[in-house]
Amino acid sequence: MKNICLLLCLPLYSALLLQCAASRKLDMAQKNEETVRLWFEEGWNKGRNEELVERVFSPNWEDGNPLRSNQTTGYEGMYQFVKFYQQAFSETHFTITHLFADETHAAIRYDVAAKHVGPAFGMPPTGKHFTSSGIVIYEMENGRIRRTWQELDLMGIIKQLKPEGE
Repeated sequence: MKNICLLLCLPLYSALLLQCAASRKLDMAQKNEETVRLWFEEGWNKGRNEELVERVFSPNWEDGNPLRSNQTTGYEGMYQFVKFYQQAFSETHFTITHLFADETHAAIRYDVAAKHVGPAFGMPPTGKHFTSSGIVIYEMENGRIRRTWQELDLMGIIKQLKPEGE
């Protein structure tokens, strides 16, 4: 009788364990999505990047963007990255068009509008507004961003910022 009870309970116990694991993955995916959304909506759009760095990023964050191959890592690197963008652009607004996450990664596609007010991309400030779009893939670690890979239409931005006729 004991063996029959064990055999009957084993599938139920296995199903319960699988459901708990799936629930944990879903919870982490939701946390990862919330982290990325926070970074864009509160950080970039409301100018709270500096106060959010240590909440959103892993202390060992790395930038996988080949344009910034010498980017400092960790919190210090992210503070430098934020400072560069704050000095180069104003009136920045991101619109999230797509956001996907699982338990280890998140990906976002965005549209951005900003004003070029400081040196960037090898160009002096132009005071011009521009629009662009981009995609960022994040490797997540415990609900925080561990590594970043970004693709953006850099040539489209430069074309909008160049003086007329160039």
